[in-house]
Amino acid sequence: MNVRAATLDDLFLLMEIAREAGPAAQWSVEQWRNIFRSQNPARLAWICETREAGPSGSAEWRAVGFLVAQASGPDWELENLGVLPEFRRRGAAIALISALLAAARAAGASRILLEVRASNQAAARLYEHTGFCRLARRPGYYSNPPEDALIYVHPF
Repeated sequence: MNVRAATLDDLFLLMEIAREAGPAAQWSVEQWRNIFRSQNPARLAWICETREAGPSGSAEWRAVGFLVAQASGPDWELENLGVLPEFRRRGAAIALISALLAAARAAGASRILLEVRASNQAAARLYEHTGFCRLARRPGYYSNPPEDALIYVHPF
């Protein structure tokens, strides 16, 4: 697995992964573009890639996941994370979260916060496995369908 910074050139790739990933937030093109325009607070995006045999038999990189975060002084927020279904439980999400944790630690962040749908138990287990602790429950946070959010924090 390789994790690299995403750029505006990756916009449609990010949107495609989000669409196929299911539980990831489904943002508009403008919301995705704003990730690369927003400087206050700073927004960061990473792509996780894996090597696969291409049509000619040579190894080629394939994007299999992404993570978007907001970097705002001591408090960071994991905003969106998605991994293609066929690459789940293979280390892509952990590699992306590790990149986020390393960047936040290097920048002197105090903590990273995130919200996840209460029904998304796989994501909750992933976050707990990577050092996040459940902080609170926010009733009715999500719509389409309506659902509570679980708030997690990763302190440094």
